[in-house]
Amino acid sequence: MRNTFIDNISLEETKPLFFNRIEKYSKKEIISTEKSLGRITSSSVFANVSSLNFNASAMDGILVKSKDTEMASETNPIILKKEKDFIYVNTGNPIKTKFDAVIMIEEVVEMQNGDVRIIKSAYPYQHIRNVGEDIIKNDMILPSFHEIRPEDIGALFAGGIFEIEVIKKPKVAIIPTGSEIVEDYKNLKVGDIIDSNSRMFEAMITVSGGEPHRYSPIRDEKELLKKNILDAVKKNDVVIINAGSSAGTHDYTKSLIEELGEVIIHGIAIKPGKPTILGFIKGKPVIGIPGYPVSAYFVYQQFVKSLLEKMLCKEDEKENIVKARLSKRVYSSLKHKEFIRMTLGYVGGELVATPLDRGAGASMSLVKADGILVISKNNEGHDIGEEVEIELLKSLSTIKKSIVVIGSNDPIMDRISDSIKLSLSHVGSFGGVLALKKNETTIAPIHILDSKSGDYNIDVLNKYFPSGDVVLIKGIKREQGLIIPKGNPKN
Repeated sequence: MRNTFIDNISLEETKPLFFNRIEKYSKKEIISTEKSLGRITSSSVFANVSSLNFNASAMDGILVKSKDTEMASETNPIILKKEKDFIYVNTGNPIKTKFDAVIMIEEVVEMQNGDVRIIKSAYPYQHIRNVGEDIIKNDMILPSFHEIRPEDIGALFAGGIFEIEVIKKPKVAIIPTGSEIVEDYKNLKVGDIIDSNSRMFEAMITVSGGEPHRYSPIRDEKELLKKNILDAVKKNDVVIINAGSSAGTHDYTKSLIEELGEVIIHGIAIKPGKPTILGFIKGKPVIGIPGYPVSAYFVYQQFVKSLLEKMLCKEDEKENIVKARLSKRVYSSLKHKEFIRMTLGYVGGELVATPLDRGAGASMSLVKADGILVISKNNEGHDIGEEVEIELLKSLSTIKKSIVVIGSNDPIMDRISDSIKLSLSHVGSFGGVLALKKNETTIAPIHILDSKSGDYNIDVLNKYFPSGDVVLIKGIKREQGLIIPKGNPKN
């Protein structure tokens, strides 16, 4: 008996009818961090340790007490005694307790007796990387539902995260059907067609973040196909049945989905791909995909890929290059081609780009970056307000959902960004006020004390926004104090 199509619904109408029926996917698993590339975090991840976890030299040079160098100048060179006044250090060496500054080796004149002469003073903590410079214990390293990238793995290890909970890969069964479909390409007969679609699906499912489970081709026998469909539904989260979705006498896909579950749609107004079947068996999505390779590809992209992205809470595919307006002047030396990490967000319908920490040791700036600004070797940089090209690291759809936040580095904003997408840039409280004034941010975290009135924030906002076109929202109070040795030995 020949089937007939019951639907010819537009793609725009079809998707909500199907996707709104998908139950929330909530399977999780714990895996080792080194194997987490491309996986999706199931919840936010916080650092177990600080990075650095000790004060370290940022340069090759000598370790000194800054107080000993205060009077050094070209007209008043100072001699420092080896071991007594200084010791040699290499980049990354721990800082000895009695010293508090590093002088680069290039700025030191070594004398024959082992002492050194300096002509420039050093300030406290000069060229020293502090504990927690990159990551502080209990900092949020990654938010929930984040696709883990190579730079994220580096930050996770730096923060002492060696195991991580991720969303479990959805298992996707692939059932190729048709008596003409064969796997043995060495003994092809007239009428045989090599099974290629299921191999394409395997690769596409893997790229989409799923776990493919491919069945050998099933002959056009209804009971045999029924047995395999039931097995696939039992063992997998999603089932793809390839071919057998049309109106031929041996096309059993629709009738079997109806017998075992429910057909939502059979026939979509797309070309190629019209005979697509969308249904459910035991609450699990079952998709009948036409056998023509081009149809199979397009239907996969429209339904299976989108379905896996929804199950994994993944964002849409990334775009490549966008133009954005700079919220801050960016300097660059003429020596190098420079790659600057940027955050992006829309303010007043315009894409705004703000540079992140440019330090070579700041792995979190890569985690937080939305894109890269490339400055050529013969360019000294770009001015504030200038339009620049940004190479995207995240999808534009994700960036469009983000609220731009420029101002003080407030840890609570990281916590908020796990629930509300924020594009965070830390430029200090006053920098946030100026960004708000120039319409370069939507929110500016600030804590500016007026010494005369004793009030926080109100006076500076009255000064810079006399027309009252901003709203001050009092959020979180912070306690501040002194960190001292146990027992307060100096009272």
